[in-house]
Amino acid sequence: MFPIQTKEAFDRLQELIRTHPEWRWQVDKNYRYTDLAQSLLYLLGRQRDDVLGKQVFDFMAPEEAARVSRLLHAKSGWPYSGAISHHLRPDGTTVAVESCAMPMHDDSGQLLGYYGIAHAVAHFDPMESESVYRMKAIYDTAPAALCLIGRDGRYLAANATYASIYGLSSEALVGRKMEELQPGASDFIRKDLKCLDAGVDVPAHEIVHRSKVYQVSVKPLLNLMGQVTGITTALMDITERKRAEQELAETNRRLEHYAMHDYLTGLANRRHVDNVLVEEVGRALRVRHPLSLLMVDVDFFKRYNDRYGHLLGDECLRTVAAQLKSVLHRHGDLVGRYGGEEFVAILPGTDAAGALKIAESVLEATADLNMPHEESEYGQVTLSIGVATLDPLSSSWQMLANAQALLYVADQALYAAKLAGRNTVYSHSSKGELFNA
Repeated sequence: MFPIQTKEAFDRLQELIRTHPEWRWQVDKNYRYTDLAQSLLYLLGRQRDDVLGKQVFDFMAPEEAARVSRLLHAKSGWPYSGAISHHLRPDGTTVAVESCAMPMHDDSGQLLGYYGIAHAVAHFDPMESESVYRMKAIYDTAPAALCLIGRDGRYLAANATYASIYGLSSEALVGRKMEELQPGASDFIRKDLKCLDAGVDVPAHEIVHRSKVYQVSVKPLLNLMGQVTGITTALMDITERKRAEQELAETNRRLEHYAMHDYLTGLANRRHVDNVLVEEVGRALRVRHPLSLLMVDVDFFKRYNDRYGHLLGDECLRTVAAQLKSVLHRHGDLVGRYGGEEFVAILPGTDAAGALKIAESVLEATADLNMPHEESEYGQVTLSIGVATLDPLSSSWQMLANAQALLYVADQALYAAKLAGRNTVYSHSSKGELFNA
């Protein structure tokens, strides 16, 4: 049942009823006929005496009578237009009638009944009705969830698939407001009708109900005058598709992560370190800010593997990696595994003195771990660190003004730290020399 939404529509309906007396009908508040135009009697195939005093439902099939009764009582006292009902004729044929009506009230405002107009939408003979029931069966058993919703947000019809979403029968939905079952639906209906009234298509959208995801398609329901009297809605269950999309997105995210990170330690991998270093060198040259690089190596790691096995060796690398990340936690710093037991830290905005201080903090944090290493002269896991700094105030500025040069100098400093007995830091000096921290 479709309520009149505006005063303009209300006036139009009154004028339509007034100017078409051959289609007019009238019922009391119990929907008993009190008057009926001859043209409508002919349409129904009835005599006036057979109709007056009878309810409109008396000339409908039981299911149709129940449906129309629910809709009429749901909108009691309201004008309506574009209401479709199916009436039985004495010869067994069925006629579909579109009705528009206005309520009648007494001086005290009590509802007396309705007066309105009606005309045939379609007329079915016994052979054609078989096709109609076949189409109804298709609608009822369609895998898509289908429903018709009036302008007031009440269900006019729904198939079994749609009703099952809410654990109800199709009949139980008719006349109920969608808002009762789907909170917030009234806002969607209002926006959809605004678009449809303006002749604008409503884009498909998604809703979630009871952990299920549905794609919703909305189309206008038009009366014979081309007015939007409601909406027809189709819901497709896309839960599995959305789950597959989410799984694919998660897989792609993991692949992207592993393309830039080391699987064992979770740190940036060598390729990512190289790319970031090129970017940071370029940025340092543009803004003339210092950039430091630490090359870190786990001392006597081959002996550690031979003594404790590769599983504990992997655990040792993970522990060292976590400690490096905890010490080098400034925004913009990047720690990566460069290969085997070798790590690299990129420190933007850090000068040589600052890099040395950070390197010493790394040595102290590693010593605090107190990880046993019986094949080392220190009795525990230690690190050797080489430091290189690209500093605009240094005489080596031009010599280190590319990523490969900075890596080479840091590697030479690391080599010096190992030659000096390990568990120490060596840095490239401003004069291009190496010195111990």
